[in-house]
Amino acid sequence: MLAWGTSNRSREPAGDMTVTPAPTIVDAPEVRSGVALALGGGAARGWAHIGVLRAFEEADIRIDMIAGTSIGALVGGCYLAGRLDELEEFARGLTKRRMFGLLDFSFRGNGLLGGIKLDAKLRHHIADMTFAGLSKPFVCVATEIRTGHEIWLSSGNLVTAMRASYALPGVFEPVMCNRRMLVDGALVNPVPVSVCRAYEQRLVVAVNLHYDLFGRAAVVKHSAGNELPAANDEAALGQPEALSQREAHLGITGVMVEAFNIIQDRISRARLAGDPPDLALQPKISHIGLSEFHRADEAIAIGYEETKSKLAELKRVQAVPV
Repeated sequence: MLAWGTSNRSREPAGDMTVTPAPTIVDAPEVRSGVALALGGGAARGWAHIGVLRAFEEADIRIDMIAGTSIGALVGGCYLAGRLDELEEFARGLTKRRMFGLLDFSFRGNGLLGGIKLDAKLRHHIADMTFAGLSKPFVCVATEIRTGHEIWLSSGNLVTAMRASYALPGVFEPVMCNRRMLVDGALVNPVPVSVCRAYEQRLVVAVNLHYDLFGRAAVVKHSAGNELPAANDEAALGQPEALSQREAHLGITGVMVEAFNIIQDRISRARLAGDPPDLALQPKISHIGLSEFHRADEAIAIGYEETKSKLAELKRVQAVPV
C-alpha cells in the first residue's frame, strides 16, 4: 500500500496492473478567527464598550487589534494595558458628586476643562506605559486642529495618545504632541473601521454608539414664516408645541452637545457606508447623554447585551474562509 501523499513513480507496475496516482493534499481554506475592534466615540455612552469587551471575554473570542476614537480609545487602551477592571470600577463608582470633583475648570486655556485630574487618574493606573508594552496592536485616532488631518497614534506614551483622542473641542484642552495640536478624533473618524482595514485585519467588528441618535438624514422643505405646517409636511406635523419650547432653551452647552451628536452621526454614516465592517454592534443607547458618565451601569449592560445578541452572527462570519 502506498503511503498517503508519497509519490509512486519509483515503483514499477506488476504486469498489467495500473497504479493510481496518490491523491494530492489540498490545504483547507483559512478561516478568520480573531477579530479587530473599531471602538467608536460617544463620550459617556462609551462605557458600553466595557460591556462589549466583557461579552467577548466570556465567549472566548480573541481580539487581534483595537482601533479607538475618543472614549473608544480610552476603553480600548485600558483593556490592552490590562487595566479594564480598574476602569470599570472607576466608571461604576462615578456619581454626579464625584464627577464634579474630577472637573478642573480652566478659563484661561483652550478648553473649559483642563483634563489634568482625569489625566492623573489614568497615570495612577497606567503610569508611563507605551504602545510597545501592549499585548496587541492599538491605534488612537485624533484630529489635528490646525489642518484637519486625521492622526493615527500608534507609538509613544499611551496616556498622552488617549487624552488626545478624547479632547473634545471647547471642553478639554487640546493635547500638544510632537508640535501638533490634537483634539477629539470623532471630528474626522467616529468609528475607525478604516484603521483596522489599513492594518490588514481579516475580520473587523465596529461598535457604533450613534446608530439610534437620529433617523436617516432628511431634507425638509420649510418656511421661514409662521404659517401652520402643510398637510403633507410629515416632519412638522405631530410634534408637540412643548418640544419647540424645550429646544428654544437648550442653552449653550445643549446646543454644543446636539451639534456634536449630529456631526458624529452623519460622519459615521458616511464613513461606514464607504468602508463597512464585517459586523456592526449598535447598542441602543441614545437616551444616555454625552455627559452622563454616572450612568455607567446602564451603559455597560446595554453594550454587553447587544454583543451577546450578535454572537451567533459573529460565529458565522468567523467561519467564512478567506
